[in-house]
Amino acid sequence: MKLNEEFALFLLDKHQPRRKRLLENLLVGKKTVATIYWALRYQILGYLGLGRYMEITKLDFNNLEKQKLVIKDENQAYVLTDKGYILRSKILGDNLKFNWQRNFQSFNFMRFKSRLLLFIQVISEYQHNQRKYYPVNVSDSEMNFVKYYFKKIDRESIAFSLKNELLNFFSVINNENLANQLANELVGFQKNGRTLFQLANEFDESLIKVYLSDIDVISQLIDFVVNNQESVIFPLLKGLHQNVVSDSAIMTFNQYLINHDISKVALKRHLKESTIYEHLLEIAIYFPINKFPYSDFINDVQIEELKEQLSDDIDKWNYENLNLKQSLSFFQFRLVEIYLTKVGNDE
Repeated sequence: MKLNEEFALFLLDKHQPRRKRLLENLLVGKKTVATIYWALRYQILGYLGLGRYMEITKLDFNNLEKQKLVIKDENQAYVLTDKGYILRSKILGDNLKFNWQRNFQSFNFMRFKSRLLLFIQVISEYQHNQRKYYPVNVSDSEMNFVKYYFKKIDRESIAFSLKNELLNFFSVINNENLANQLANELVGFQKNGRTLFQLANEFDESLIKVYLSDIDVISQLIDFVVNNQESVIFPLLKGLHQNVVSDSAIMTFNQYLINHDISKVALKRHLKESTIYEHLLEIAIYFPINKFPYSDFINDVQIEELKEQLSDDIDKWNYENLNLKQSLSFFQFRLVEIYLTKVGNDE
């Protein structure tokens, strides 16, 4: 099965219909309010940008439909069949962890891994007095970063420090298979690292499981070095931290907390009021429920009226079907949906 088919199964649910276009927007990291709202509803917000890591921009449902692994509803949204759910479980296995989502949104994993593989290769080759070798294929910017770092370090002791640090990390990692997978990817003196595709064949695992395992072990390594800032690997994270919420949305929210007036915030930020509302929705989606002033915009009466008018399934709510449109803006409508989603998820 192709990776983009495995990935399609991975992103689907047995009960909740999910739309292909939304899932593809999520994969490439398209951070519109619509994308992150539905990702919140699907409980896959931590997967934003995951397709870039796996070099996937499109999902393929054609063969999955033909094999009756998925079905499409009247709104062109997909759900897993029982057969598809069983295959999905088989492909992913029983022990796959997804604790990496916070780190994946907070750090650039692709750039960190590029730096890591090149840095380990450079140290290994230097230790064996090898000057002529083909470096790992990374971008010029990452190549220059590693070169600059290599010039600054104590080259006589770095190999010993790096070896001990990696051994310490491998000893505390929560899964021996993950340690073996990362070790097999490393490139060094007279050692060619294996690709994830090669490892999938060698371990007889699905390619998506190997990719997700790779993300898991990189996340654990990030935690390991962040908690040990004397680490020789820690400097490789420089400049790779990224805010989950956009800087512009944070600025808007901070201004709102000062003024509590949308018009004044728009004037201060030189933005349209519609953009201010989008920023506030982004904040509401990402912030804990007790960190956003829902009561400034919606009240219990409005929430109950919405619940009475529409179905119990928030996924089926449609603003166009609402009788309260004249008294309730789309911003308020979406805010109620976000609030009830977070209450339902016990956030």
